Amino acid sequence: MSALKYEVVLRLRTIELIALWEGRLITNQLSDWFGVSRQQASADINRYNSEINPNALIHDPAVKGYVLAPGFKPVLSSGHINEYMVLLDSLNNQPMAQLLEGHNAASVQLPNRAVRPDVVRAAIKACRQKLQLSIHYSSMENPQPRQRVIAPHTLVYTGFRWHLRAWCYSREDFRDFLLSRIYFTPELQQHSDKTAEHDTLWQTDIQLRLIPNLLLNAEQRALVAHDYAMDNEQLTLNVRQALAHYTLQRYQAAITPDEAKFCKQYPLQLHPDDKQKLKPIAFNSTNTESDNAAI
Repeated sequence: MSALKYEVVLRLRTIELIALWEGRLITNQLSDWFGVSRQQASADINRYNSEINPNALIHDPAVKGYVLAPGFKPVLSSGHINEYMVLLDSLNNQPMAQLLEGHNAASVQLPNRAVRPDVVRAAIKACRQKLQLSIHYSSMENPQPRQRVIAPHTLVYTGFRWHLRAWCYSREDFRDFLLSRIYFTPELQQHSDKTAEHDTLWQTDIQLRLIPNLLLNAEQRALVAHDYAMDNEQLTLNVRQALAHYTLQRYQAAITPDEAKFCKQYPLQLHPDDKQKLKPIAFNSTNTESDNAAI
């Protein structure tokens, strides 16, 4: 696989995802999505079915396409539906809700954030080349853009927003900077001596245990445990400490007793014994520039 071109690998993975999640694969889908000929699409399907995942697909004249062979197992994907959703969104470049309507499904579309290409390009280059970045940044505390010099090491998508994990030279610690709050075009500067290796919270892995909200009754807790495929009413997550709060936000897990009171809004909660693991990254601490509590 490593010798194949990226475009070919993408088409082969698309073949697997369509077959796995839609149950039928036709050459026209690949032709339309990737702008290749029917002959090339057929060749890609044959390659997948002979070299990548032998005899995984069967041609069925009744559906005028390919279906899964008995015992089919994915080899280019993990089998999570999110991969299929991302595929649909990326290949069609359409709003997710509109796109899924055509596939007999629907989804709530998250709002588009005001993230500009020039900001992303500069951020990626600074991360890859370990450069300092001069930005004009706004926060809830200081709404007017102020110049800051940062040393970013990673672009992070939380499921709601994009931010940069970066060293802040004025605050002298690692913080999170929302891409949507960076104004003007960032300026690349000199090489930085602050990298991901120096970011303690980024380098620290922790385990967080999620459980059904304890204020739910037994039947409700069992239902929540089933929803999240829990083992003994517990879901264990391995996360970077710097991303722990974002992970809990994504799961809508209550952290505090006050949040847990709203059990319909927070059907999950953090195991009480794990709360102390969040102390270094509490939302109200001074190690954030992204107003993490606001999604």
